[in-house]
Amino acid sequence: MDMQMTFSVGGTLPVRRLGFGTGGLVGPGYWGPRHEDPERSVALLRRAVDAGVTLIDTADNYGPDVAEELVARALHPYPDGLVIATKGGVVRTGPDVWHLAGRPEQLHAMCDASLRRLRADTLDLYQLHRLDPDVPMADQLGTLVELQRAGKIRHIGLDSVSATELARARELAPIATVQNRYNVLDRASEDVLTLCERTGTAFLPWFPLGHGALAGSGADDALAAIAATHGATTGQIALAWLLHRSPVLLPTPGTGSPAHLDENLAAADISLTEAELSQLDGLAGAAPGGGA
Repeated sequence: MDMQMTFSVGGTLPVRRLGFGTGGLVGPGYWGPRHEDPERSVALLRRAVDAGVTLIDTADNYGPDVAEELVARALHPYPDGLVIATKGGVVRTGPDVWHLAGRPEQLHAMCDASLRRLRADTLDLYQLHRLDPDVPMADQLGTLVELQRAGKIRHIGLDSVSATELARARELAPIATVQNRYNVLDRASEDVLTLCERTGTAFLPWFPLGHGALAGSGADDALAAIAATHGATTGQIALAWLLHRSPVLLPTPGTGSPAHLDENLAAADISLTEAELSQLDGLAGAAPGGGA
């Protein structure tokens, strides 16, 4: 297809825009492993990279620890050109339980732990999973800048921020990426996307498939009709729309299934017409919420 399918994260790390997220490799509530046999997840990660994925998105609290350890087990030593993005700033004590932890000493310890689990000397992209409202933003981002200057992280990202917060953050640190909830039915972060486009910041939309809602039988009728026209699934059309919607959007759908992985990656080959894009652009609603 003629649209640009690569993006340079932070201006230095070129990746294919359709990546792979590891949230689908852990259990319900982002707790424990999804599969009893870790080799199933190891094989899936290798399948993604063999299929051309160059951006893997993970987090220290997926499991916790489980997803990062799987990434290292499957892919280390990392091939040239493979970008591993991870996150810190949240502590877990149970399924669907999240505690913000943005104090400088916590972020230093979390970054060091991610480096160990991922068996890396430098983290390509380290994203603050949530801004901690109890810690000044300058302290949180200042810590990430310190880690960057120490060579522990290459680029800094933010997760779940408003446009106002992003603008403020950009005054404190070089922000390479934003990771907010965004999909064909959920445009609450449209103003953040606009700012990312203006500043050349990568936007990694989480829940690109609406936590599965856009890939099931309950998907929007217009989505289903366009999917039928292309002989595709509604999930593929939802991902294709993101790739068409903006050159800074880098969706990283996750799954624990080889068939769904292949299906998701095939979305990059779907060319939507102007009429179809206009129809999809007109959809609005609210996808289910949750963590990322």
